[in-house]
Amino acid sequence: MSIVSAPIRDVIIATAASCIDLLLFTRFMEDDAYQGWTLFDASPATLIAINVLLIPILALRRKAPVSVCLILTVYAAAITVAVGSRPLATLLIALYTAAANSRLGPSLGCLAATLAAHAITVTYDMSSPLSTWQSVVGLTALYVLFDTSAWALGRWAAYAKAKAKYLLETRQTMAAEAVGVERVRIARELHDIVAHAVTIMILQAASSERLMGTDQALAAQAMQSVQDTGRQAMTELGRLLTVLRSVSNTDTEPVSGTADRLSTLHSLTERVEAAGVAVNLNSHGHPGRLDPSVDLAAYRVVQESLTNVSRYAGPGSAVDVNLRWSPSTLEIEILDDGAGMPDAVAREISSGFGFVGLRERITLIGGQIHTEPVDDGGYRVAVTLPAKTS
Repeated sequence: MSIVSAPIRDVIIATAASCIDLLLFTRFMEDDAYQGWTLFDASPATLIAINVLLIPILALRRKAPVSVCLILTVYAAAITVAVGSRPLATLLIALYTAAANSRLGPSLGCLAATLAAHAITVTYDMSSPLSTWQSVVGLTALYVLFDTSAWALGRWAAYAKAKAKYLLETRQTMAAEAVGVERVRIARELHDIVAHAVTIMILQAASSERLMGTDQALAAQAMQSVQDTGRQAMTELGRLLTVLRSVSNTDTEPVSGTADRLSTLHSLTERVEAAGVAVNLNSHGHPGRLDPSVDLAAYRVVQESLTNVSRYAGPGSAVDVNLRWSPSTLEIEILDDGAGMPDAVAREISSGFGFVGLRERITLIGGQIHTEPVDDGGYRVAVTLPAKTS
């Protein structure tokens, strides 16, 4: 953090530049033999006052860089002709500021005005009795070098500032996009966990209610399943929140919760069967260890499909879950017979985003999904995933 504020710093710089111009580029310190022609023979006090007027103008250069630069060039040309004062440091600072804080066109106008003011300075020096053509050429080249260098430095500063702003905006945009992607992932995970658990719990509770008057043991078992499903959902939610709080963000699927989810399919099917849906789980081929993102996607495919069977086909239906392994792909097929009696409450809680989220997840990892009703009233979900087994 700077100790001196920007306005005070600008006044200090303007004062220093004015003093340099007063001491080096006026008749105040020049021998009479070196002086050129002027309209007035000003006293030292007049020269000091004329140069002091440069200070407040130059101090405002950040607020109106182009205007200040043009005003100073006109003022410099006037006092050069009038009293022989030839501002250099003040004009270079004003030109740099204009080039650094304005568009290319206005900055080129300021450069031309500064060169014109210094052309009048060269004309003043040409009227000196000791002037030679070599000194005039050298002085002209020096002024051109100073002016163009100040302008070029200003344009470089403008480019650096614009690039820094662009990079900052790019980082902010990328950060916003990353946040959006992460929100979608979180929403997708929450949907998969909550939708499945709530659907199964509703079906189990409905089954318990039906059995309450006829079979107390089965009713109690159904209610126990409700508790188990609720605990499992809370465990998954807790795992999800733990991952979200984690500092590490290097996983392909940062909210995956755990690896090797397919190994827990049996507990998933048991919860679905407790809700009245018969599940036949089959695995063909030689299973391998999947990438975490593929493993989670495969689990969510089965989970969402079984949730939909429970919701739309209902208790009494049967579903086949087939996993077909190959060295390069994992094919998953879920096929139900649609022969159950769906629960009205379970159907009403559908969000309609289950398969939308699945399609997005599967597309992101390079897989394919196909869904279609079958002739006998059931539904088929077929998914192909890039199983990079190891």
